[in-house]
Amino acid sequence: MARFAYEALDSKGRVIQGVVEAPNMETVIEDLRNIKYTVTNVKEQADLFAWVRHLRARMDRVNLWALVVFTRQFATIFNSGVPLVRGLEGLSKQTLSRRLSMALAEIYNDVKSGMSMAKALQKHPDVFSPIYVSLVRAGEMAGALGEILDRAANFLERDYKIQKKVSSATTYPIFVFIVTIIVTGILIMYVFPTFVGLLEGINVELPWPTKLLIFITNIGTNPIMILLVLGGVGVGGFLLSRYIKTRVGRRWADRLLLELPGVGGVNKKVIISRFCRTLSTLLSSGVPMIHALEIVGKVAGNEIVSEILDEVKRGLKAGMRLSQPLREYHMFPPIVPHMVAVGEETGNLPDILLKLANFYDTEIEASLDAFTALIEPFMIMFMGGLVGFVLLAVFLPVYQILENF
Repeated sequence: MARFAYEALDSKGRVIQGVVEAPNMETVIEDLRNIKYTVTNVKEQADLFAWVRHLRARMDRVNLWALVVFTRQFATIFNSGVPLVRGLEGLSKQTLSRRLSMALAEIYNDVKSGMSMAKALQKHPDVFSPIYVSLVRAGEMAGALGEILDRAANFLERDYKIQKKVSSATTYPIFVFIVTIIVTGILIMYVFPTFVGLLEGINVELPWPTKLLIFITNIGTNPIMILLVLGGVGVGGFLLSRYIKTRVGRRWADRLLLELPGVGGVNKKVIISRFCRTLSTLLSSGVPMIHALEIVGKVAGNEIVSEILDEVKRGLKAGMRLSQPLREYHMFPPIVPHMVAVGEETGNLPDILLKLANFYDTEIEASLDAFTALIEPFMIMFMGGLVGFVLLAVFLPVYQILENF
């Protein structure tokens, strides 16, 4: 986006001046003419910080809700008979994301110059996923872009709801844990040192909880020890992040997410739901099975699942049905290949997959509700245990002194 200063005459002949942001000068002139202004002068303003804003907008991630809103609006506008180019032009100026607005401005120029919508979207992989591009391509080929956009909006909305549900379930325990750590840190650094000074001057054998508390307090009030601990945590975090970026590390992390008690079960259900819903949406939009599985594998978000789907794809190329290779993997519960087989026999596979996705969405919500209900007493026990340990460490020496008297 660039900044343009313009001068124009309104319908009454009055001089109007202003500054607007637009992808190019032609867009500014066209917009001014659309509101019945007579353009007398337009020039691009020199902006020393334009590259900074451009870089910042490029780095901004497009949140899922902004994409949901855009897709729903675009489907509504397109189904209302508004030309594709005109719809893109209008939506590029009223999105919820600066990065999305920038991408749509470029897509508008590409489509206006004769490029297909799918190819224009494909130039922005950080904004539009392979699923989105494939759906649009299928819609363009079938001449049913409006219907496909509606399906894409429904798919994204459901995905967004699942993400919000997972986020809401994990927010409470993370918040309680962080608050507990902060409060404990404040006590160790500012409150306990006074007690430690008194306890160290007492000529009695201190119990182990008190010794441990004194040790922790000494570390927490020693700047060098704090730097060493923070440095160790930082280096460890950096090495772990580098390891996870490797293929072996990624596989280890993804397998851990699938096998962790409690969390692993929910994660499996989320992956199965996304697999079924994505495959259903792609198949019902006319995308071939092999290509659809390839796309699902790319966006699975888990290396283990991606490898499984690669094997499933090889089985299909060898002449097998989808339900046959799915039975070989414990990742998919027996109900999944069984229902897929029913869908293949009845010729109604997309609808069966959609029903499976809805079933697992319900399972996910129930599991998350149970997880939230279970984690609350554990967090209370954690906080109570920490407070109890501190009280024990402080009052045990006092009790011993009283006994000596």
